[in-house]
Amino acid sequence: MADDGQLFVLCDTNVGARDAHLFRKKGGPLLIDMLRAKKAKLLVPDILRIEYIKQFTIAGDEALQKMGKEVDRLKTLCGFDLFGLLPKSQFGDAQAREILDQLEDVIHVVSMTDALKLAASDRSMEGRRPTSKSDHGYKDCLIWESMLTLPPGSEVMFVTRDEVGFFENGVLAPSLAKEAVAKGLKLTAFRTTEANGVSPVVDALKARFADLASMRTADVLMGDHPIVQAYMRNERAAPVLPVPAAVVMPQPEVQPGELEALLTAHTRHLTLLDIKALGFVGFLDRAGKQQAIDLLVQSGATVDAARNALERLALADLIRDTGHNYLAVKGELLEKAVQQAEAEMIELTGFGG
Repeated sequence: MADDGQLFVLCDTNVGARDAHLFRKKGGPLLIDMLRAKKAKLLVPDILRIEYIKQFTIAGDEALQKMGKEVDRLKTLCGFDLFGLLPKSQFGDAQAREILDQLEDVIHVVSMTDALKLAASDRSMEGRRPTSKSDHGYKDCLIWESMLTLPPGSEVMFVTRDEVGFFENGVLAPSLAKEAVAKGLKLTAFRTTEANGVSPVVDALKARFADLASMRTADVLMGDHPIVQAYMRNERAAPVLPVPAAVVMPQPEVQPGELEALLTAHTRHLTLLDIKALGFVGFLDRAGKQQAIDLLVQSGATVDAARNALERLALADLIRDTGHNYLAVKGELLEKAVQQAEAEMIELTGFGG
C-alpha cells in the first residue's frame, strides 16, 4: 500500500461482472480477502455499478438459455422434468445487487455527479483517451474521470480487458499515465484475458505483500448462493423414476432402533461439530457467515464441514440464516452448547461472552 494514501483496485465491467461473476470466481474471492486483509478498497463508481448489474444479468440470462436447452434434452433422456430447479429470467439483477450488498464493507463508491458527467462528455467529444470507436467510450471516460476524483496520494490498481481505449503498445497510454500523475495518483494498469480474470492483480498483491503470498488460491464462494439456499431449505430434490414392482428385491428384517443406532454411530463426528457450531453462534449471538466458518476452521474443521454444519443447524431452525449472518435462536440446547464452547471461543476470539 502507498505510504501516504489508500489502496484501491478498479476492475472494469468485463473483468468484474463477466469474468469473475462479481468476484465469485477466477480469483475474485481471493482478491476480496486480500483487500479486507489490507484494508484496501474496491473502487466502484456509480456508472461501473450500473454496468456490473447490467452485464451480470445479461450473462445470467445467456447461461440460463443454454441450460434450458440442455435440461429439455435431459428430460427426454431421463424421463423427468428439472425445469422447476432453474431460476427465472432476469434473476441476475437481484442476485448482482445482493452480491454488491455483501461487499459493501470493501467497496468505495464514487457518485455520478453532474460535474463528472460533463467532464466525461467533454473528454468523449474531444476524442481523448480512453475514448474509442466502441459504444462504451463515454462510459469508459466516466469511469476514468471518477478515478481522477480520488484524493492525491491514492494508489489504484486497474485491471481491464480493454486493448484500445486504455492501452497503447501493451502499456497504459502515456496521456492517461500523465493525467494520473498530475492528480497525484499512483496508478498501475493490468491487461487481462477472459480466462485470467482478476489474476494479474492478485499476483501483484502476492508479490508485494509477504503475508498475502500464502493465502489460499482456490476459489471459495463468499457465502452460499441464495438460489441454492432456497432449494436446500425446501429440501428440493430431483425426482426419481419409480422402480418396477417386478424388480423390487425383498429386504431383510430390521430390528426396531437398529438403523438409528448405526446411523448415530456413523454420524457422531457430525453431531459433535454441529454442537460446536451452535455454541459458537450462540456465544457471538450474531455471527457473519464467513466469520462463523472461519472460527470453525480455526478450531480444526474443514471449510466444507463447517459450512455444512451451519446449514444443518439453519435447516433445523436451531439458528436463523438472514442471508448474510447467522442469528442464535434462544433455547435450552443453545445455552448448553454455549457453555460447552465458551472456553474454546474465548481462546479463539480473545474475549468473554
